[in-house]
Amino acid sequence: MSQLLVTSYGDPRESLSLQPSTNPPLGTDDILVEMEAAPVNPSDFLLVRGGYGVHPQLPSPVGGEGVGRVIDAGGAAGTPLVGRRVVILPTYEQGTWADTVTTSLRNVLPVREDGDPLQLAMLPINPATAYLLLQKFTKLAPGDWVALNAANSAVGLCVIALARLQGLKTLNIVRREAAAQAVRDAGGDRVIVAGDDLPAQIAGALDGAELALALDATTGPIVADLAAALRFRGVLVTYAFVTETTPSVRAQDLIFNEVTHTGFWLRNWLSHAPRTEIEQTYHTLNDLVATGQLAVPVDATYRLDDYHEAVEHALTPQRTGKVLFTFT
Repeated sequence: MSQLLVTSYGDPRESLSLQPSTNPPLGTDDILVEMEAAPVNPSDFLLVRGGYGVHPQLPSPVGGEGVGRVIDAGGAAGTPLVGRRVVILPTYEQGTWADTVTTSLRNVLPVREDGDPLQLAMLPINPATAYLLLQKFTKLAPGDWVALNAANSAVGLCVIALARLQGLKTLNIVRREAAAQAVRDAGGDRVIVAGDDLPAQIAGALDGAELALALDATTGPIVADLAAALRFRGVLVTYAFVTETTPSVRAQDLIFNEVTHTGFWLRNWLSHAPRTEIEQTYHTLNDLVATGQLAVPVDATYRLDDYHEAVEHALTPQRTGKVLFTFT
């Protein structure tokens, strides 16, 4: 058995180490999960670099989410899960880039047996983030417009799929034409390759309509352009960032149009939402994944021994899908 550890904060190419793992004694609320698959996410790399919202004491296991099968339980409460397939939630109390993972019962949820394990492994973070972005911040009605940048990302593609199921329209912003075609193929209603005059591009794409919701994954000047296109009391949510640029909204939009700019981090929702809400959210998403209505493209899978190649592949800017670890 082996696991990947973060040994120092820095470049993911240099800060990870594959080490033998031993399973600690299980507490009464613990279970042991034999992993099937675990994605490599940008948030994992941000954690490795020391820029994420959690800073574990090093060396530390790494990997935010994954899917596997429960093979042992430390107490009676976990016994019914033995033999069941579960997803590990991104509480960051354990790492998922490992052959086996010891975790608390509260950090897992059982999932359907008929789902693709690669898609199930990616269920806890990106589909859940997309679903909650569309549900939690403003009341949306069929026909409303939702804008998103980084629309070709995993979260972006999930937003597009979920928006279509709700009858919403999406205005999708990307940085290159190849990404634009991928978003069109995924069902995006309007797609913009961001140019020098983004406000004019947004206005042209909306053709007189206004945004109900804008979703920002990059920060920077684009935040002001998205906010300016919102309707009265529209909402802009920043849920990820790729630079340290401070996002800003113009005072005119804040005051005269009463727009709201807020943030979202899935881990906060997992920490504060009622357990029934968490279970219902993932039950809904699990059904959509199992029936093929929600899927994230996969670029490649790797074994843990090949983690150097996996990391390099995941850091490639022109990737067209996710990179995952798979396990025996």
